[in-house]
Amino acid sequence: MFAVNEPLLFGAPIVLNPYFLVPFVIAPMVNVAIGKLFIDLHLMRGFMYVLSWALPGPIGAFLDTNFQWSSLVLMAILLILDALIYLPFIKAYDATLILQEQGQGAVAVAGATDGPAVAEATTATEATATTTADTVDKADEQPLKKLDQQLKVLVLCAGGGTSEQLANALVEGAKATGEPIVATAGAYGSHHDILPNYDLVVLAPQVRTYYSDLKADTDKLGIKLVATKGQQYIALTHDPANAVKFVLDAVNNTEDDKG
Repeated sequence: MFAVNEPLLFGAPIVLNPYFLVPFVIAPMVNVAIGKLFIDLHLMRGFMYVLSWALPGPIGAFLDTNFQWSSLVLMAILLILDALIYLPFIKAYDATLILQEQGQGAVAVAGATDGPAVAEATTATEATATTTADTVDKADEQPLKKLDQQLKVLVLCAGGGTSEQLANALVEGAKATGEPIVATAGAYGSHHDILPNYDLVVLAPQVRTYYSDLKADTDKLGIKLVATKGQQYIALTHDPANAVKFVLDAVNNTEDDKG
């Protein structure tokens, strides 16, 4: 409703979710086609003004078309139609989640009724697997150099919503690990004046294509720049400790990384 849809797109999730690939692509195309049909049939005049992208959809359309009531009818039709397009895919995805919940419940019930011997054996197996995994992880991990001074991180995305998620994860991770990291979210395009205030810039997947342009600016200022990919970015927003590790890796690397 307010054109800030990143929390829903990445949190539901819709992006990188194969169930929603078709409606994610089809719904906008249908919307544009129906809007064009409204204009071609003279049911509504074309958009006359360029207003803020953050206006709620129906209000923005009403103002952009110079207060035409037919634009509100168009918005209502599109909202209903988009809901119908997404509905079968939502049901299919929901069915898989229900199966997962039922499977987890069955495992829990089995564990409660199998008796002490089976439970002890399962616990021992899990402990062995965990120990093995920890050993492999510790062997692969290289100790990261701790920060000896405050690190200011700027996370940039298209509108500021997605970047806020990673910035919050970094702040939370910094508190948990004790690293002196300060993170701020911003929108690409409005970063020029504040860029010199930061030590590291992280690009969200939506603005990854601007890496080369931004790198010219960060190199002049001696600022590190790193870009992220979709699945990687989503994982970082849900794992504050790993988000801090990602930042430390970027700082410790001798060259900028595109993720």
